Amino acid sequence: MSNIRILMVEDSISQAMHLRYVLEAEGFGIDVASNGIDALSFLEHNTPDLIISDTMMPTMNGYELCKKIRENPRLKEIPLMLVTALSDPTDLIRALEAGADNLITKPYNEQALISRIRYILVNAEIRSQSGSETGIEVFFAGKKYSINSTRIQMIDFLLSMYESATQKNQELLLSNNKLKEALDNIITLQRNYRQLLETDQDAIFVYDKDKVIRYANPAAHSLFSREGKGLIGAHLPIDEDISSQKEIEMKDPYGNTAFLDVRSVSSDWDGEMMTLSVFRNITEATQLRKELEQMSLTDDLTGIYNRRGFKLLSERMVKLARRLQSQMFILFADMDGLKSINDTLGYLEGDRAIHTMAIFFKNAFRESDLVARMGGDEFAVMGLINENFIPSRLIDRMNELVQGFNAKGESRFKLSLSMGIENIPYDSQAPIEEFLNSADAKMREEKQKQKKKFFNNS
Repeated sequence: MSNIRILMVEDSISQAMHLRYVLEAEGFGIDVASNGIDALSFLEHNTPDLIISDTMMPTMNGYELCKKIRENPRLKEIPLMLVTALSDPTDLIRALEAGADNLITKPYNEQALISRIRYILVNAEIRSQSGSETGIEVFFAGKKYSINSTRIQMIDFLLSMYESATQKNQELLLSNNKLKEALDNIITLQRNYRQLLETDQDAIFVYDKDKVIRYANPAAHSLFSREGKGLIGAHLPIDEDISSQKEIEMKDPYGNTAFLDVRSVSSDWDGEMMTLSVFRNITEATQLRKELEQMSLTDDLTGIYNRRGFKLLSERMVKLARRLQSQMFILFADMDGLKSINDTLGYLEGDRAIHTMAIFFKNAFRESDLVARMGGDEFAVMGLINENFIPSRLIDRMNELVQGFNAKGESRFKLSLSMGIENIPYDSQAPIEEFLNSADAKMREEKQKQKKKFFNNS
């Protein structure tokens, strides 16, 4: 069928280009008109072998175009196929009434369309010799239609509609099979999904916008319920917001502290939008982390904070003082005679002396005060000053503890301590190191005074 030219009338550029590509690949020559008016202008000077027209177009639809062509003696014998996106029986009657030779519905199978075109072209000569038209009137859907078609034209229509119906039925069967396969896959996935939830070691809840639990896996019952059941229909046993990933601390049903890592997502659950939250028990890891953090901030020998811990916590205390508008104090102390203890009694006794001094610092100061061993024989204390608190009395308190220890004579060594204290305004912008150095300087002055006093007495 070389040199066959087809006029395609289609207002959708994308559909026209696609159909043109398909037909040209089969060897047909293609002309395109974007609407019925353009098609009639083209037909004034051209006579294609076949016209394929969309039915739904602006200005002039496919049915009107078909009637105009059939009214033209030069064009009336050209085979004309209408393409419709509708599937109402009225489309068939309107196509017959307009004088169309064939009707195909969108979406169409490309191979079926090619087969239909070849059938029309092969039988074009037979239709032209089929004799006079048969005029009949048809009442359908409350409207009368006048149809003037040859018998072979009607037979072609019936065959084309039967072919379309068969094709649609095959497509429907194929779609139904695919749908059944998809549903089977969904059921399998749901079964596997539920099994994963049931066997997961993390606690999993599914709950609605009111935090009413719709599902809880065995791990959730074990973590949140003494009886290991009874959570379905109850409210989520977590008061704080867990809409985003976070770590929370809670008490389990037995009163033990538990740390949980929580992650939440929105999820379709039995056709409703729910929240799915996963609670992972990280108690052991959290406790280990806290222990490691504490170890990194704590002096091994004395159990009080080390220099690193003092630096970190002093920064927090400064922020608290500024918020409360409270003055602060910082005390720096140095043990006298530790080298002598180490040299004469050994380092084990020296360690005992340091440990004993640390105990005195903890007993002399408040629980809220920051007490640290800065290294070797040096200690530092920092705290807030309130109306009834006089930092200088702390020095007296420490001296009393040291003198009381020495008076008992229960140890092989005697303790001595030099101290310096400095006040810190809450609105000061100077770094803590400056005030620490100032307290250190005052401590050294005090140490010199004690040495002079010792030599004068001796």
